[in-house]
Amino acid sequence: MKHHFLQSTDWEAFQKAEGFEIFREKGKNFEYMAILKPTSLGNYLFLPYGPTLKEKSALKSAAKSIKSLAESKKSFFARIEPTIPFSKAEMRKIGAKKSAHFDPEHTWIMDLDQTEAEIFQSIGKNKSRAYKNRAQKGISIRTSKNRADMEIFFKFYAEVAEKDNFQTNERKYLENQLKFDFATLYIAEYADEKGKITPIAATIMYTGDEACYYAYAGADYEFRKKEAGAILLIQMIFDAKAAGKKFFDFWGITTSDNPKDPWYGFTKFKKSFGGSQIDYAGTYDIPINRRKYLCYSLLRPINKLKRKIFKK
Repeated sequence: MKHHFLQSTDWEAFQKAEGFEIFREKGKNFEYMAILKPTSLGNYLFLPYGPTLKEKSALKSAAKSIKSLAESKKSFFARIEPTIPFSKAEMRKIGAKKSAHFDPEHTWIMDLDQTEAEIFQSIGKNKSRAYKNRAQKGISIRTSKNRADMEIFFKFYAEVAEKDNFQTNERKYLENQLKFDFATLYIAEYADEKGKITPIAATIMYTGDEACYYAYAGADYEFRKKEAGAILLIQMIFDAKAAGKKFFDFWGITTSDNPKDPWYGFTKFKKSFGGSQIDYAGTYDIPINRRKYLCYSLLRPINKLKRKIFKK
């Protein structure tokens, strides 16, 4: 069974460092890591991109295990995200109901079992040329594990979030990830004619067992013609290949064709590098205490609105 990075021991170690209690369970043809999450109404279990299933038929036994664990930990529901696609009707059979997505339901993958020339061909001439000529254009790339460099990243990240209308993760949460081997900060810097160096883009890459992941990104709109975002992404792809990874995961796309969709722009950007779409089941909740879960469902949009207002 091939698990997603968010079911890995690396992600487990990070979640423990963040103060969460973690549980691991394994059965015939399934396994999962569950995180105990608090709410004002009580705890719930969260399985990010889990459970991991060897085959679709294992969902029933996995759900039985998850319900049992949730009840033993006095959780009023369990949130699951199987990486095998299931219909709503199939999920209803285990008592699960569709929830607002937490982790992306669709992603974009590049197979790294290609030659460098083939990868450049799929990326396209313009982006490939920008990457190959980066030094002549005054652009350099560096990686960092220094939390002080996150100041650079957050400036761009916040600007992109405002422009594309999505909510950012908390700064401390992302800064803490740099303490772990799986997270690496990439920074693109531009040196002008006078030698002044200016950071113009930054990304965070996760490294898993079989894949590397394009986790977060931001760039200075003023320098958009330098294509620093594309240059950083290409560098990450080749670093993943050099590390022997099988795939590069662009982490999350929308299937909407609506230009007003918050994810429309970066989905178009990710797809322009070549690759293929992978579909997951999406986010589903399994109510354990139905009364509490109903209250939670009613309060959730209100709390979401509050977080959005107070974050501004």
